[in-house]
Amino acid sequence: MPIGHDNIIRMNHILTRTRRMLESEFGVIALGALAAALATALLIYLTPLKYVNLVPPVMNEMGPTEFHQRFNENPDEYVFIDVRSPNIYNSAHAKGSVNIPIESLYDEHYALPRSGKKIVLICTTGRLAAVAYGYLKYQGFNNLLHIQGGMVNWANQGLPLEGRTVFSASAPSEYRPDDGHDPSDEHQ
Repeated sequence: MPIGHDNIIRMNHILTRTRRMLESEFGVIALGALAAALATALLIYLTPLKYVNLVPPVMNEMGPTEFHQRFNENPDEYVFIDVRSPNIYNSAHAKGSVNIPIESLYDEHYALPRSGKKIVLICTTGRLAAVAYGYLKYQGFNNLLHIQGGMVNWANQGLPLEGRTVFSASAPSEYRPDDGHDPSDEHQ
């Protein structure tokens, strides 16, 4: 179907109006807004969403006493991890915890359960365990629990400890460090 003379005149008229509109101040603003919208859409499309924190991260936390009670009732529901170094862990740690130092989490996280059991993290004050929590969360673990206040809070609440420097209340007084007696004074 051939294009008629009237259609050519209409198209020419439309093109002329479009050119005038683009040359006008409104056209420049409209073109700028269109370019900005396109750039924004492209930036959003190219930005990986895991790097955009629209919602602040939330840490699932529990106090030591409440966790200890739940752990004693159902120990098979938890993987209780102390993320401190082996030397510090061996000196004193929460009863029932296993040691996976934070520097080993990169290799060890593959063996941790992603579902079925809660992964509970503890350290001395809670800060190192919070870093481990963030790392495991980044790796896709959603079954995490952080012990508030770490071992300091655990010990202050009188919860059971294990390790080579843990003294029980039934130990003879000459072996308890809190009685003011220094055994090294005996040899002077």
